[in-house]
Amino acid sequence: MKTIKFNIWLLGLIAMVCGAMTSCSDDDLGPSIFDATYHPLDRSLYSFPLDSFVEVNYREPYNIRFIYKMEDIGTNMNYNLVPVDYQKAVKFAVLGKYLWYDVYKKEVGDEFLKKYTPHIIQLIGSPAYNANSGTEVLGTAEGGLKITLYKGNELDETSIDSLNEYFFRTMHHEFSHILHQNVIIPTSFRAISNGQYNAMNWQETADSIALSRGFFLQYASSGYEEDWVELIANYITRTDDQWKAYLNTANYGWEVDTIPAERYTRSLGVNTMSYSLQQYKKLIKQMQRQGRVNFDSIGYRLFTGDVKSEGGGLASYVVVRKQIQRNADGYPALDQDGKIVYLDSDGINGRSVLEQKFGIIKEWLKTNFNYDIDKVHKEVQRRQYVVNDDGTYKLDANGDPINALMQPSSTDPSRTVMDVLLDGVNQYKALQ
Repeated sequence: MKTIKFNIWLLGLIAMVCGAMTSCSDDDLGPSIFDATYHPLDRSLYSFPLDSFVEVNYREPYNIRFIYKMEDIGTNMNYNLVPVDYQKAVKFAVLGKYLWYDVYKKEVGDEFLKKYTPHIIQLIGSPAYNANSGTEVLGTAEGGLKITLYKGNELDETSIDSLNEYFFRTMHHEFSHILHQNVIIPTSFRAISNGQYNAMNWQETADSIALSRGFFLQYASSGYEEDWVELIANYITRTDDQWKAYLNTANYGWEVDTIPAERYTRSLGVNTMSYSLQQYKKLIKQMQRQGRVNFDSIGYRLFTGDVKSEGGGLASYVVVRKQIQRNADGYPALDQDGKIVYLDSDGINGRSVLEQKFGIIKEWLKTNFNYDIDKVHKEVQRRQYVVNDDGTYKLDANGDPINALMQPSSTDPSRTVMDVLLDGVNQYKALQ
């Protein structure tokens, strides 16, 4: 109330002053108290190289303000946040240009970027946790003008998966929000999963169950707008094999169940009955990195982290598994040919729903923005991973795609692609 009273009093005072003059607008006003002059880049600052790179590659072509020196007024005060490390900001700036802006420039065009790109990109060093829901915010978009990204201090160019998880999937996600704020999402898309969304407790839905219902991972099940942008962001950043694997998962029905520890650990081929909870969780993380926890012969998809312990021992696990025909003891009840019988109790073919939704998205992007999402996907993959001439991925000894950023540059084989990208910033050190 004090602020409102003050404003009214101030307006009254202005009116009285203007009334005593011939015309407020005709007066020769004195110099402004605000400094509106352009300030050239300060060569004395340690950050001059990055500031110069951002000026040339972000502000000049696209009128983008890249904020890495954290400003309280521009951050969410509900979170405990810290600034991003300077060197991490440098890496994000060059990767943002290479893996995001240069891709859209090449495949959709400069005018598209100039019209729709957010004009503020803010990079925060720390995560943003929601203590009440146990969730983590990876990014936010504000009115189509600003994208904020968190976890900048965890940027790791040696891991494409982490780059996408924390940054580029989030950027494609938030940018896709901007696009549908300009052209509304078709009602045909909104109707497909109408009544299936769960805005309040989406985080309690396992990814595989969300897929079986026609959502690309759990967050997509929170609402139709998130459903829309998650499909776009995941298609662009996932490898072809990852995309196919998710669609295959969506082919099945999934269920949550609690099973005895000895049965689950036996299915993993490890005896963990004597492990403490801390030891077990450490083992699970190790096995996840090795790709040993995703599937087994009777269809366990993932370990949810909900462990019940009794007397220091591990009694049972809550798992998400494929729905199959089982006997009274919980073991598979095979058909007459000795094969597993798969069930799907919700009656939804998740893969069919996903493909239907994605078809609407592809047509909408092409019609409204001349945006071919298949071309964007291929260009992103080519920059992320080493690919053969036919577009297939070259694989390492473990059968995984090879990180292209860590490979020798075509322009200088003695240095990596990432090293050459960083030259874009380092070249300005000579001007200091």
